[in-house]
Amino acid sequence: MIYNQKEFLLLFGWNDSLGLHQKNLELNQLIPARVIVEEKHLYRVQVGIDQTMYAAISGPIQNQARKRADYPAVGDWVLISIPENSERGIIHHIMPRKTILHRKQIGSSQDAQILSTNVDTVFITTSVNDDLNYRRTERYLSIVRESGAQPVILLTKADIASDIQKIIRDVEIEFPGISVYAICHDEFEKSFFLFDYLKEGSTSVFIGSSGVGKSTLVNYLIGRHEAKTQEIRDDDGKGKHTTTSRHLYVSTCGGLIIDTPGMRELQMSDHADGVRDQFAEIEELAQKCKFTNCEHQVNQPGCAVQKSLLDQTLSATKWMSFQKLKSEVKYRKRT
Repeated sequence: MIYNQKEFLLLFGWNDSLGLHQKNLELNQLIPARVIVEEKHLYRVQVGIDQTMYAAISGPIQNQARKRADYPAVGDWVLISIPENSERGIIHHIMPRKTILHRKQIGSSQDAQILSTNVDTVFITTSVNDDLNYRRTERYLSIVRESGAQPVILLTKADIASDIQKIIRDVEIEFPGISVYAICHDEFEKSFFLFDYLKEGSTSVFIGSSGVGKSTLVNYLIGRHEAKTQEIRDDDGKGKHTTTSRHLYVSTCGGLIIDTPGMRELQMSDHADGVRDQFAEIEELAQKCKFTNCEHQVNQPGCAVQKSLLDQTLSATKWMSFQKLKSEVKYRKRT
């Protein structure tokens, strides 16, 4: 008997559409659970307010899986059974995913690596030192836009900046329409904006480079010291890997949060829509070119993109970033 299951389902983001999906599959005898940690061949799942257990995937899921997305990931809702006299569950079904945050698998594999699923808000976390890089932020934003989640830029270690308000304004100008906030370690309690995002039933994930303060913030938000932390090195402004796996927690604000390992590599996969959304102004410019097959090269007649580059209404660095990400996505599609 699952203790206080209705309260658990509400807190962890279960909704009517998931309930209807389970009913339509005629799987009401199975128990809804949410994946909170992924380990080797096993998953830690939440099945009640204060009840977790390990679960393995069923034989049919294992046999039918062809790619990484066919397996459970942190954030997934799954349907499990608990065999009699067993402390380990069996995952029989992965519920439909509302959002999927993914990147290309590290290494030679062209498969996608799922970072988290069913996320409402993605906090792109960067400290206000050498880690603050607009071109890398464009890459993050393209991936988040593809996922369907809401991106938020979070500037950490604001106390080291001589004029943090100017930095916020500059970032807002560079990325219009994206909410930008700044926090510092000694004043987390003043970050009231977090309550707007971390409402009960919601899920947020923190992503960014190692050492920018993600895990320190997560520790504060969950009210205990579980996520490992590591300061940024003074010599190069970079951090070391600390969090080694994704983990879903309940925050003191009521919402759920996912801490992720710091990412040194963030390669594009099938993120064509995300890139188009992130560079919408360039896509609109291209529609104004004289010829529909315009390649936007120098001296091409009637090229609206080249005209904007010349009058500097479009920055050369943004144009190069767009070309790089678009080419990367095209390459992934061919391989």
